[in-house]
Amino acid sequence: MSSMRISQEIEKQKKIGVLLVLTGPTAVGKDTIMQLLLERNNKLVRLVTTTSRPKRPNEVEGTDYFFVERPEFEKLMSEGAFLEWVEYLGHYKGTQMKHLKEALLTGHDVIWRIDVRGVKNIKQRVTEMVKDPEFPTCTSAFVFLTVPNLEILKSRMEKRATETEQVQQQGLDLAKWEMDQYDDSDYLVVNEEDREEGTAEKIEKIVEGERYKINK
Repeated sequence: MSSMRISQEIEKQKKIGVLLVLTGPTAVGKDTIMQLLLERNNKLVRLVTTTSRPKRPNEVEGTDYFFVERPEFEKLMSEGAFLEWVEYLGHYKGTQMKHLKEALLTGHDVIWRIDVRGVKNIKQRVTEMVKDPEFPTCTSAFVFLTVPNLEILKSRMEKRATETEQVQQQGLDLAKWEMDQYDDSDYLVVNEEDREEGTAEKIEKIVEGERYKINK
């Protein structure tokens, strides 16, 4: 590689925006880690997804989710608006293609918190998308957040106390399956109890590693 090519590559690295796809089982702490990463880096923006479930008292439209009624969600589905969508405990949630494109074109790093089943639907499409000339300075990293064992997840779900016992059991049954789906991601990070800062630091290192990767 000539000195001219190296100089061009270094300049390109300065402009690279990383699409961080954060996934993992229910109650693993995805929202907590995402919020911590956003607080630690003011150049990181969140990709806001869409849901058909009712808005909770502490949630903000357009910040936590885009909230739509179930018929409207299904209309968007029929129009092909979603890159991915899943139905979870009776409600839809998914990512609209237009929202992903808008986020990628900002040039910032983007964090996308997504359901495990959603990753199965979009891994290949997203990998191809970030190579598209429409997004010349973008790359992606799929991070699977986990805990050492299922008992920790069960304890966290019980502490939430926002759902009925039956719904909690449904969530736990789903989490058992979700924990085995890590091989759909690029990186595996353990979110240990009371060590959220350390978890965030590990993910930040992954993002920087992707930024400086040589694409051959």
